[in-house]
Amino acid sequence: MGADGTGNAETRMLVIGGCVLSLLGVGWFVLSHVVMKTPAVDAVVEALGVMLALLVVASVVGSVTRAHRDRGRVDDQ
Repeated sequence: MGADGTGNAETRMLVIGGCVLSLLGVGWFVLSHVVMKTPAVDAVVEALGVMLALLVVASVVGSVTRAHRDRGRVDDQ
């Protein structure tokens, strides 16, 4: 647990984010392979690409929210 008491919340958010990312990747694979009839290898590559893009978006959003939160802490002091 962190000094500010957010250790459990951050771990929970990380686990939930990983589960959502995995479900979206599997969903993209199913959509691509089963619905659109793409070859399995191509569908896997597409799903991995989507998951990587989602990780980049999550990283940017996390960085912005962390910077905003840290800026608020500095202003309070």
